[in-house]
Amino acid sequence: MVLGIDPKVDYAFKWLLGREDHTPILINLLHSILKPGPGEEITELQILNPFTDKMEPDDKLSILDIRARDALGRQFNVEMQMLAVASLRQRILYYWSKLYTQQLPTGDDYDLLRPTISVCFVDGVLFRGVQEYHLEFRLTEKALGISLTEDLAIHFFELPKFRLTADELTTPLDTWLYFLRYAETLDPEALPEPMNSAEIRQAMEALEVIAQIDTRKELYEDRVKAIRDARWRANAIASVREEGIAIGREEGIAIGQEKGREEGVLMGQIELLQNLLGQEATPRAELAAIPLADLEALAGRLRREVMPPRRAAS
Repeated sequence: MVLGIDPKVDYAFKWLLGREDHTPILINLLHSILKPGPGEEITELQILNPFTDKMEPDDKLSILDIRARDALGRQFNVEMQMLAVASLRQRILYYWSKLYTQQLPTGDDYDLLRPTISVCFVDGVLFRGVQEYHLEFRLTEKALGISLTEDLAIHFFELPKFRLTADELTTPLDTWLYFLRYAETLDPEALPEPMNSAEIRQAMEALEVIAQIDTRKELYEDRVKAIRDARWRANAIASVREEGIAIGREEGIAIGQEKGREEGVLMGQIELLQNLLGQEATPRAELAAIPLADLEALAGRLRREVMPPRRAAS
């Protein structure tokens, strides 16, 4: 039976990856992303802000991230974002910096700082014109590619760009991305063969708990509604902005045409007045470069020369 629970919804995402009894799922997901070498595997993982039964998310759509630390002292921030807002890049860097700096008590040496890794799944497109759905950012020298430090790593996954079918899944990361994008439509009893792993089955069981317990299903539905409303507001704001730009452009064109007509009339008057005065006509290109106010002043001066004001009778 299809569960109808979307792991991209922040409540489900936190329930799935932010519980202490679900750390094997989170470790497996992180391993699929990091592909650690010998000695770099995550053997233990402490969730620093675990999901609790008393947790009731508010209207903010980005509070349910997962912060964790492994046995090597490395720190992880994992989150799902349903809205690809422009400020998301700055937000990810800001929270990375907080997690990185907070690990060093006052007076301790900087060499005690451990790598901090941020992972952000986005149900939208941040980097347009780029086909890759997985982007990894590091601190490197621009020309030579020399690494300043390995302490910073930020991974973005733009889920709409992931288009592999179940038959095309070849890596653990492929499998997790497929799960995150399509789990809502999957039947736990009939998973595609590439997804028939212990971790994916455990993840589906976690979603099944949300589907079967009324209180959790209600909290999940509340989050779905909040996200839907936020998307509607974002689309409405974008529509108003686009309509405003279109109206402004039309008004700008109209204003520009009128300004052009005014300039043309003034330039014609100036040429005629200069001819009447026996002056050499100023080239049109020069007149076109003169501000409208200066053209008006020049035309007025020439009119006064052609038709001097009458003196009052004594």
